[in-house]
Amino acid sequence: MVYSSFEDADLPKVNPNENLETISEYHLLSLFPVEKFQIRAEKDRDKGIDFHIELKKEISCGKLAYTNYHCAIQLKATNTIQQSEDGSYGLQLTTSNINYLLNNPMPAYYIFYHHPTKTFFYENVKNFALQLQNKNPKWHKQQTHKIYFNKRLDKKAVQHIYDETYAHGITLKHINQFINPLENRNNSDRLIIDADFEVYSVAQNIEFIDQFGADLVNKNHFNTVIEVEKRSWPRDTATPRFYLFCGIAYYQRGNLYKALELLNDAKKLSDEFDRQGQAIIEHTILSARYLLDMITKDDFDFQMEKINSLVDAGSFFQIEKANETLSLNRAQPATAIIKYYNSMKKIIENEKSAIVRIVAYNKIMEAESSILLHDLAVNFSFFIGRAEKPFQSRAFIEWQQLERKFLDRLKAIAEYANKCGYHMGSAYLTLVSIKWNYEKAIHIHYLGCWNKRNFDLHQPVNALIVQMFEKLCNSLDQLSQLYQTNDYIENMISSMILKFQIQHFSGKHEEANGTKTKILHAIDEHGFNGLNKEYESIFNMGTAHESFVEKYTKLMNSLQDSASEKGFDPYRMLGEREMNYKTVWSIKDFIELDFSILPAGNDIENQRSGDG
Repeated sequence: MVYSSFEDADLPKVNPNENLETISEYHLLSLFPVEKFQIRAEKDRDKGIDFHIELKKEISCGKLAYTNYHCAIQLKATNTIQQSEDGSYGLQLTTSNINYLLNNPMPAYYIFYHHPTKTFFYENVKNFALQLQNKNPKWHKQQTHKIYFNKRLDKKAVQHIYDETYAHGITLKHINQFINPLENRNNSDRLIIDADFEVYSVAQNIEFIDQFGADLVNKNHFNTVIEVEKRSWPRDTATPRFYLFCGIAYYQRGNLYKALELLNDAKKLSDEFDRQGQAIIEHTILSARYLLDMITKDDFDFQMEKINSLVDAGSFFQIEKANETLSLNRAQPATAIIKYYNSMKKIIENEKSAIVRIVAYNKIMEAESSILLHDLAVNFSFFIGRAEKPFQSRAFIEWQQLERKFLDRLKAIAEYANKCGYHMGSAYLTLVSIKWNYEKAIHIHYLGCWNKRNFDLHQPVNALIVQMFEKLCNSLDQLSQLYQTNDYIENMISSMILKFQIQHFSGKHEEANGTKTKILHAIDEHGFNGLNKEYESIFNMGTAHESFVEKYTKLMNSLQDSASEKGFDPYRMLGEREMNYKTVWSIKDFIELDFSILPAGNDIENQRSGDG
């Protein structure tokens, strides 16, 4: 067969741009691995999208599956555009094309191929539109815009496109479960998308806090509760338990006005709570109002006494009532502690919550520490200032034996709290332990320097005790930091107050004043105006050691005066037998501690996990 020459035939001419498109498409396809991407070209009636790319995913059996998660690609290629000084390549785009790609519910990308260097660049269309919006809110009224490509399309960028597209696919999947644009929906059905692209309706958030709020609050997950509450807007209404648990969370984080708002909403629906729930609402509202200086200390104490007097107010309030009853019967501590132990036994025996038990044990340790130190001072009153070696006395030796038992119990409760994961309970016991060492040091120091009618206040505190106090202050700093990190502001201030007293007792008045300044700043910063009045007395001659000196001096002078009236010499030195004649201890047997209750396994956090 003879072929004619085609050189002069009238045939379609080759467009160089078409060749360039073919080359760029070929190289582009090689960048997207087939095990992850299915690329489909869009050639019919092209309006701006050159490829739709569907993601593939490996499933449990090891095979690949299609996801129906897509992204859109518009490919631009050039031989002529020169590189700018900053290394980017500028390309003019029409506004209509940008808007067209933005209408895609899945991510869309511009991909630019620079043929001379055989290099690909890319940009997310949404990110480009945001740049335009930040520069000019009316950008859409302009016909064209210039995009500058500077991000290389390499393996890392391709993986980023996969991850971004997959995340959007998961989000849209979850949204589709909730929305129907043609339905009328109320505020509680509105959707929230979290940082992990999980989607929830406001109604679901309210239901979550209603169901799991008690566990979250008991485990001190206050931030979780607050985050969910913030994402539960707008809402027409919510459940009473939602308002209660959110109010408690805001209270614990020091946002008292927000706490009052939510707790007052809970109070309006208080008929739906049992008596314990009602008591919790009243208690937290009272505490917030007191801290904000809305009510006086007397009003607070009066209202709290009414709450604690309710038989069915719940374990926490029964614990508070038992401790208040004990403090009111300090004139007869031996009888009062037996009644106190009996009350606490009944509460603990019926309590299946490990956290409530730890709270009860913490209160017991506080009560015991107060009584043990009281008894030490009482026993010393028989021979203080009249014995050569008071710390070799029978009274002090027996007291040390009681102290060892007390400290062993303190350690055991701390271990139990940590085992239960109740670290704030363990932190509180650390505060109790430091307070014990401070108040013990007060007694040891002053009971050894009584002179006739007064304490010798010029006698310096033992250097070893001062050295111990420096370590305790470091521990209090760490404790304060822990409380501050977890937004337990009241506890943080309590730690600082104890540090102030220790520094003052040690004679480090300049450092104590520095701590005082920090305390006042913290109170002012968080608006806890009620604490100003509460701590004012401590800053004005009312530290624990100053109060001890004042009260014990009055006691001893009264005893001496009474002895003189009866014809006894209150200043005569005593012999060893007289000094060791009798001892009086209010606590003979400590209450038994039961550590058998452990918290059940609970994965609250997993209740909201998605399936993506």
